[in-house]
Order: sequence, then C-alpha cells, then structure tokens
Amino acid sequence: MGRGPDMGNGIILKVAVGVCCALAVFALASCAPKNAAVGDTGSSSTDAPAHVDSPGETQTVAIVGSANGADGLVEEALDADGYKVVLTPVTDADSMTDTDAATAARIQAVRDAVGRNVSLIVIGEADMAHQTKQWREVLQAARSAGIPVVLLNPVEAPDDATLFAATFIVNDRMMDATPVGEAARRVIEDEPHERDIVVTTLH
Repeated sequence: MGRGPDMGNGIILKVAVGVCCALAVFALASCAPKNAAVGDTGSSSTDAPAHVDSPGETQTVAIVGSANGADGLVEEALDADGYKVVLTPVTDADSMTDTDAATAARIQAVRDAVGRNVSLIVIGEADMAHQTKQWREVLQAARSAGIPVVLLNPVEAPDDATLFAATFIVNDRMMDATPVGEAARRVIEDEPHERDIVVTTLH
C-alpha cells in the first residue's frame, strides 16, 4: 500500500508521454506550409522551410523524365554538382499512343519518388491537362510530405500554384541563366527564387 504515490506518479508520467507522442505525430502529419508551395520562394511565408535535410546529407533528386534531351542534361549537371540523382525514365510512356497510360506512368513515378522521401522531385515535360485529379492527388502527396516539386519544361502546369515550387526552363545558350544545381539548391532550401527560372546545365 505504501507504493501508492509512486504508482500515481507513474501513471501521470505515462499519460504525459502519451500526450507528447500524440502531439509529435500530429505535428508531423503534414509538412506543407500554409497557402504556399513547399520550397516556393522563402520570401513571403512566415513558415519555416518545410523540407530540411540533415546537415552534410547528400540531397537526393528524383527526375521523372527521359534519359535523352533536357532531362538527361539536367541529370548529368546535378550529378556533377554532388546531388544523388534518381532518374525514372518515361521514354516508353512517351511513345505510348494511349495518352492516359502515358500520364499514368508519370504519375506512378512521382508517387514512387514521394515514397522514397527524396529532397526534390523534378518532373520533365509533363502535360497536367490530362488526368488532372490524379495529378492533383500525387502532387498533394508530395506537398504533404514536405517534398518540393519542380516542373521541367512543362507542357501544361496545374492551376493550383501551391502544388509546385517552380518551373525550370533549360536554355544553355542564355548567358545569364541560373546553373541548374544552384536553382535546385534554392528550391530545396526554400530560399528566395523566381517561380519561372531559366536554367543552364553547363558548368
């Protein structure tokens, strides 16, 4: 009977720990900043950066695109800048005569990238006028996970600007174009940047 106070204190401690755990889970339920895209500009939002890697950690960029053309050049440039790049080729999807099937392949590749919890997702030449509901769902999943999304040379961007941080337009002939590795860093670290960025893959 003499251990009654200790037991009471133990119960209180367990309740306190349970409450703290519940609050932590709630806080991590969504890393998306309010009314802004993850990695949007870093200038107008009072929220802290939504996606922050550990200091010294190699940042992983998932590219959904083709090994050829601009997508491949961006992959090589980011790799040379020290990023860990994961390219999901969609060449086969691009050659599909069924537009819905091609779009579904791209959406699935983005969904897989979200599951890998990468630092940045780059979607090459996507036409988001098709299967808009599915695009919205997968981009919202990336946003909720705190992963910024960049559209590379997009055919059609989504109407909701909170679903992507920026568009990159590759132009290796423009002298004042931003190096793609630097543009990616600004988006990942939520630093001020333009919504539409002309980038170069040249070093």
